[in-house]
Amino acid sequence: MINELTYYMLKAFVYLIAHLPRKVGLKLFGFIGYIWFLLDKKRKKKAFKNISTKFNKNIDKKEADKLILKSFRHFCQSMFEVLWGTYINLETSDKWFEVEGKDILEKVKQSSKGTFFITSHFGVWELLVPFFEKEKIKWHSVYQPIKPAIFDRFMKEKRLRFKTGNLLPINKALEGIITAFKNNEAVGLIIDKRVSAEKGVVVNFFGSRIIVNKNIAKLALQAQVPVIPLFLVRQKNNYKVIFRPEIKIIQTGDIIKDIEKATQQFFTTIEGVIKEYPEQFPWFYNRWKPRPYSRLVK
Repeated sequence: MINELTYYMLKAFVYLIAHLPRKVGLKLFGFIGYIWFLLDKKRKKKAFKNISTKFNKNIDKKEADKLILKSFRHFCQSMFEVLWGTYINLETSDKWFEVEGKDILEKVKQSSKGTFFITSHFGVWELLVPFFEKEKIKWHSVYQPIKPAIFDRFMKEKRLRFKTGNLLPINKALEGIITAFKNNEAVGLIIDKRVSAEKGVVVNFFGSRIIVNKNIAKLALQAQVPVIPLFLVRQKNNYKVIFRPEIKIIQTGDIIKDIEKATQQFFTTIEGVIKEYPEQFPWFYNRWKPRPYSRLVK
């Protein structure tokens, strides 16, 4: 009974926040980001280290602080947009989305194969859900439960409110992905999550080596489906959905090298988009945390 009451209180709170005018919500949560920037010295220090060693070694402290503030504000604003997007009106959604790479989008729609969409913790990726519905693209996303449990319940409910969407539990994802490709449907993955050395492959990302998931390239090779980088960034009055050209995975007969090369291509593309919109990347996140190197495990 208490859990149900808490859940409906959460829904009421989200409803109030989500129905703020977009400009008002962005200003309010941008201000929250500003206060966070002033108070969180630890993350500011981490962000400065990442920006000055990975993004721009010649950046001065003043310029770095401007970028860090924008990154903090963006992160908080994206939290508002997660809630705002749960009630977005699809009948008027054309005004919210513009597409870069319309030819790529049309090829996806006309393809006789499934599609692997890859993206990262960047921009406002959560709003891709209503975009897919608007474009009538049947999509599947690998899903890991979030905390607290009542918020996890709420987000699953909202993500699945559209007929085109489906969530694949992470412990059963492989079977769901294979089925999706057989049905000529799309699978979307955020690929820059940390993994253990045994489960990953090493790539160069902003000049440093990091360990990332090897299975995206491995699955794409096995299923013979196109891999399309996909991003969504905030603009002043709307959002830009960015499709980048298919990353073709070349098969040489050496599966380890093929996967390593393909995964590096994925992250080179992600790095390029981040450089275009650096304020929409969480620089305070310790993506370059040192880990022991491991060769790719077959």
